[in-house]
Amino acid sequence: MKKLLLSSALVSLVVLSACGDENEETTTDPVEETAADSTDSTETSDESTEDTDETEEDTQEENDSATNDTTLDTGEFVYEIKEIEQLDSQYDASTQILAVELTFTNNSEDAISPWISQGITAEQETDTTVETLMGSNGLYPEDYKTELVEMGDTNVKPGATVDAVIGFEILYPGEPVTLKEFTFNGDSSFEHVVETTE
Repeated sequence: MKKLLLSSALVSLVVLSACGDENEETTTDPVEETAADSTDSTETSDESTEDTDETEEDTQEENDSATNDTTLDTGEFVYEIKEIEQLDSQYDASTQILAVELTFTNNSEDAISPWISQGITAEQETDTTVETLMGSNGLYPEDYKTELVEMGDTNVKPGATVDAVIGFEILYPGEPVTLKEFTFNGDSSFEHVVETTE
């Protein structure tokens, strides 16, 4: 059932992102941008050099804000990790969850919950695989930070900032969990490693 809900949420996210405004800005990989600037020999004025310098500075500032290991700024959403705890599931003590308390800012044009915004994903590695962890919203202990847990699954208005909890089911207790920026191509400028216990 959880897999069906997560699959539905991911499909909805893909469909909604495909329906975005045609006037949205697109970002360019800084390496590609620099290569394009260096191969463009038709512009030789001082103005084009100044534009290139400003673009590189802007790109560096964007990368700096997105690479802090406790803060992820995607442009549309900002996630600031405040605390991370490993908990027993309310249903089965052998099921462990990773609860991530964070401050979430919605800079998009639509109301969305911190969980559904899918900015942060979690992975665990084995000797041969990298496995994406499923959400744990229904597994928290009954009395665990109830208001924050509820806010993790509540739509947040554009421009608003809230404190919330999102979580992931740990597949291999005792092995590290890597929190990363969710991207379709796997490139993530944000990474936060959490050691877990058995």
